Amino acid sequence: MPCPTCQRRSALVAALAPAISRGGPLTRERLLGLLSIPNTRLLREAGVENPSRILRRLRPPVPTITVPTALCRHDAGYPQALAQLPSAPAVLYATCTPARLRELLAKPTVAILGGREYSPHARQPTFMLARDLARAGVTVVSGLDRGLEGIAQHGALHDGGPGGVAVMACAPDRPYTPSYEDLHRQILARGTAVSELPPGFFGAERWLFLAAQRIIAALARLVVVTEAGGYSCALFTTQIAADLGHDIAVVPGRVTDPGGIHMLGLLRDGAHPVSCAGDVLDLLGDGGRQVAACPS
Repeated sequence: MPCPTCQRRSALVAALAPAISRGGPLTRERLLGLLSIPNTRLLREAGVENPSRILRRLRPPVPTITVPTALCRHDAGYPQALAQLPSAPAVLYATCTPARLRELLAKPTVAILGGREYSPHARQPTFMLARDLARAGVTVVSGLDRGLEGIAQHGALHDGGPGGVAVMACAPDRPYTPSYEDLHRQILARGTAVSELPPGFFGAERWLFLAAQRIIAALARLVVVTEAGGYSCALFTTQIAADLGHDIAVVPGRVTDPGGIHMLGLLRDGAHPVSCAGDVLDLLGDGGRQVAACPS
């Protein structure tokens, strides 16, 4: 069980979700700063008039049958990849057992990211990359939404695939929309959904999706962007991953595609161009693995 201090922090972040949104636009620096400051200061920044009263009334969340794992920053099983974040989640909730979570994160981890709005040319490379990496023994990490990250999760599960890690911007035990219920169930059965937000929590605040990206960036040894527009969370993720010293890769596309100019910018900044799972495994140092050959 998480310690009481971390449980209170987890409950507080969920309780303040609407208030943080009302505080105005959140830059990357401001959001990460808010998530790293002490509780009383966070309450003040969120505009809460009586912080002490709010803290006394908080009900610490507890794991459930559908969310059996809750690891706090003081737990030996807390992922070390997350601990490197200055704004590390107080508690990480997971829909798998601690042993299964350790197994998934012990493998090479690759984030596959892209925008909610995407061109027809981005769908197939995203799916194939996730499918082939999962087959090669890589744990695919991404969000779970209607865009390319949902497609990456489908790829990791394809044809009996092991599934990956879906980082949620709500509680891990519920999908964002009914249209993703089936995919969510498959992830829970074979991979895992994780979140810093407690069981049962659901919020629509945009900053929650941005906050989830720091978890993706920390858990993944390598971040691959298949297509991303200027307002995509994927670009936010690459910035955090770069700050952590993690490699960035890009599936090159046309500059006329959505976000094509931003993808070109990532390449100019030093991102690695990749076209298939073999290229990604080379970057991970696992180029000898048997994967689908790159197209000629």
